[in-house]
Amino acid sequence: MILFGKKHFVLKHQTPKEIICPNCNSENSTKVSVIGIYKHLIHIPFISGGKSGISTCTNCNETFRFLNMPNSIKLAYYELKETAKTPIWFYTGLIGIKVLVLVKIFSRYF
Repeated sequence: MILFGKKHFVLKHQTPKEIICPNCNSENSTKVSVIGIYKHLIHIPFISGGKSGISTCTNCNETFRFLNMPNSIKLAYYELKETAKTPIWFYTGLIGIKVLVLVKIFSRYF
């Protein structure tokens, strides 16, 4: 059983019309995705690990990770990343621990 690790979740994806696939030169076929990474303990998400990007051409199935993306796709990724928000459930473990600590503190006074 894996006690801790990191997982990936697609926060937002879009198929911009102005992007041309560098591999097959087809228009309107490249899907750009913002991936959220979170770290978990016993499959309970504790903290956000940041955001990453990936793009996939639906025509030729060529996949570009963030470091290998051409500049035109990186520009679309940065625009999409600005609107993608980190979900609150990425911090479920931390919120749970804070609630338990507050309950323990206030239980002494009431």
